[in-house]
This record gives sequence, C-alpha cells and structure tokens, in this order.
Amino acid sequence: MPSPLPSRGPLSPGDAADRAGRILAAARTLGARAGVGALTLQAIAAEAGVSKALLLYHYQGKSALLDALVALLGEEGAARLEEASGAPRAMEAWRGLLSDASTRSDAALLNALALEREVDPAAVRRAEVAREQAATALAVAVLRDLGLEPRIPAPALGRILLRQLDGLAAATPHGEMPAPALEADLDTFALALIGLAR
Repeated sequence: MPSPLPSRGPLSPGDAADRAGRILAAARTLGARAGVGALTLQAIAAEAGVSKALLLYHYQGKSALLDALVALLGEEGAARLEEASGAPRAMEAWRGLLSDASTRSDAALLNALALEREVDPAAVRRAEVAREQAATALAVAVLRDLGLEPRIPAPALGRILLRQLDGLAAATPHGEMPAPALEADLDTFALALIGLAR
C-alpha cells in the first residue's frame, strides 16, 4: 500500500497572499474579458486555477471578493493618476493614460462593478474618493504645465478629468479605439480644460 503524501500544513502568509492575489487577478481578467455577469465564484476559481473551496478560504463570499476587486482597481487607478500628475509633462502623461487600453479596461470594470448589488457601496465610494483626489492633482498639474490656474474649484476639474476617462472606458470597454478618434477626444478635452483655466 503506498504511503500517504506528507501534509503541506497551513499556508504560509506569503503563499496565502500569492493565492489571494492570483484569485483577484483572475477576477480582474475574467471581468475585463467577459463582463461582470461572468464573475461567478466557480468561473473565477477556474480562471485562477484553484478550487472554489480555496477561493472561499480567502474570500468569504462573492461580495467580499468583489469588494476586494473594487479596492484593488480603485487603488491602482489612483496610483496611475498620481504617477501622471508627478510626470514632467502632465498633459502628455494624461494622454498616455487614456491611450492605454488596460487603464480604460480597468476603469470600465470598476464602473460596472459599482452597479452590482453584491458590492458594498462604501467600497465603491472609497475607490471613487481616491481616484477623484488623484485626478484633481493631475488636472492641476496639467494646467500648471501650461502656465494656467483653474477658474473653477480644482476638485471639479478632477471630477471632469475622471469623467472623461470613465466615458472613454465605457465607450471602449475592451480597449479598442481607433487612434484618430482617441486623438480627437483628447484634443477636445484639452481645449475644454484650457477653457476652464485662466
């Protein structure tokens, strides 16, 4: 009779974090590819290459997993905006962000998740606040680069900037947008932003 396999014992904190991260990455990939309707626990577990039981070990249900995904997308979206606001040429960094299909895909997924009833509205609000603060810093940096200052409150400019990103994301949820159309949208936004400055 073969001897039983040795027990692995409990997961180390590093292994647990890696698996939890892999599950979140799988949910992100699946949601971006197939939409939030495809985000079932079974489908996410299959995408991550783990059992549904292991998924439920890390996330106590679909709501907890979707809340974690909203937090991840909000944090990463805010970090991208903050990085662009610190760039030497903020307008070019903003244009680069909008040209990036993964940035638009993440924004589309975050906005779709915000409409799901399983997602905690407080998690959505925290993500929105972080993104709005970072977008405000970017809008001010763009104007500063042009030697201008806002005529309206800076947070309003930040919300406008973020709505442009979210609008492009909704129009191109899978990242496809012809370059001329994207350039026209970016130029229109730049002119509108300059019109709100002095």
